[in-house]
Amino acid sequence: MNKKIVVTGSSGFIGYNLSHKLLQDGNEVIGIDSLNNAYDIHFKELRLNNLKKFKNFTQLNLKLYEEKNYSVFKNYLKDVDTIFHLAARAGVRQSFIEPKPYVFDNTLSTLLIANLAKDAEIKKLILASTSSIYGNSGNQMMEENKDEKIEPPSIYASTKLAGEVLAKNLLEGSRTNLIITRFFTVYGPYGRPDMSILRFIHWILEGFPVILYGDGKQSRSFTYVDDVVELLELTLDINKSLTLNVGSNKTTKLIEIINLIESITEKKAKIDFQERAYKDPDVVLPNLNLVKEVVNWSPKTTIEIGLEKTVKWYLKHRDEIKNLRYL
Repeated sequence: MNKKIVVTGSSGFIGYNLSHKLLQDGNEVIGIDSLNNAYDIHFKELRLNNLKKFKNFTQLNLKLYEEKNYSVFKNYLKDVDTIFHLAARAGVRQSFIEPKPYVFDNTLSTLLIANLAKDAEIKKLILASTSSIYGNSGNQMMEENKDEKIEPPSIYASTKLAGEVLAKNLLEGSRTNLIITRFFTVYGPYGRPDMSILRFIHWILEGFPVILYGDGKQSRSFTYVDDVVELLELTLDINKSLTLNVGSNKTTKLIEIINLIESITEKKAKIDFQERAYKDPDVVLPNLNLVKEVVNWSPKTTIEIGLEKTVKWYLKHRDEIKNLRYL
């Protein structure tokens, strides 16, 4: 049966891809986004224009950290039983430069969304979080139920973890189930232009120097966005509160990503090695036992196939996005 669903951050990377899939499946989507300038707003406008083609989509431009906006938000909650709260301000490096917006967008907004869900007795709130809260995993797979050992290594990670904790405390004992999804380095079509894979593709195809912080041997659990969207749709059938890791169980070094893009595009990268980013972890690897047990999910897209699809998307939209800001 088709549902009426709220997606915050609907013009963001993951929020857009989720909204698009929900709309294709015939659901009604209420999209909420502030369309801020955390990165080139033309990316958000490109995504939003695609969503506006659906008659079952409604867009609200709201800043979720401003409590006055919730009087408008509440008017759209009739028959809604699920809120996907994907709106956030991401980026580890930038969070040290201007921390205040991260507190507003990641912590205060999450508290207010959770309070709204509680008051409106929304059946489930699905909260997007991040693998950044774990820091460097080394050879150990990071588990969701070891929260007492988490020491977030950045302002960004701290604000996301604070949002998790506040939502858990606020919704405990309420009618709203809280499902926290901790994403591990998501990439793919309509991706964020401040993340490594889309920047690498852009720089290599357009002949710009590829800026690489460190030696490129740091590894990430790169996760293709379609796999993430599949998991998020599966959470619609979960009827209890829990926290899930959402990522690939195979890591890839940044220098290997560059080499794969070189092979796919048949272009040689001109690498500009720069100083390693502050508090940049070596390895971030998820334990996926719980998500497999609960919804039988595991990522399907290999890094090779995911990169091929992302390059193909870039080439299709090259004229629209090649002159946008990728830093």
